[in-house]
Amino acid sequence: MKNTIALTFIVLSIIGQAQATELSNQPQSLAAYDQNWQQCNHHMVRKGIIFKVADIDWFSIECRKDQHILTTTPVLLRFTYLRDIKREFFIESATEYFFRNLDRPQTEQSKKIINDFNQSYQDVTDGDVYDLVIDQEGTLKLFKNNSLIQSTQNPLIRNNYFKIWFGKEPVLPKLKEAFYAIAN
Repeated sequence: MKNTIALTFIVLSIIGQAQATELSNQPQSLAAYDQNWQQCNHHMVRKGIIFKVADIDWFSIECRKDQHILTTTPVLLRFTYLRDIKREFFIESATEYFFRNLDRPQTEQSKKIINDFNQSYQDVTDGDVYDLVIDQEGTLKLFKNNSLIQSTQNPLIRNNYFKIWFGKEPVLPKLKEAFYAIAN
């Protein structure tokens, strides 16, 4: 019994140290897309306690305590993947959670608009990066490994896309909790 408790304590200590190290290894600033960015927050997405899926970072040109990711412009949301994920997963989950968080009923036109945007997703492997950027002009841009793969100024997408993660019914509730902590 004492060995089990000791082993559990050791494993939890190692996990805690690894999580603290993960945060300290994240870039505090970033130069990308003609902008100098400051890291406002970071969250590690895991499946269970051990399997890392993705690092997610929120960057802005200036981070403030009262800042909210849904109203910040410009903003960069960076997803660094640590596992292989098929494009169908991105397309299906982004579409589903976009409509779950849309404040108005979906129409055939809105289905077509979001489907056209989401079709640009591609398979990812360990180390691939997706960046979602809303720039100073209000354009939503999707990059994979620093290459632009989609952009839109459509207000339906631009004003609601980040709600997939930060709306009333987010795809990753722990991410929303972690990123909202900066405003509290």
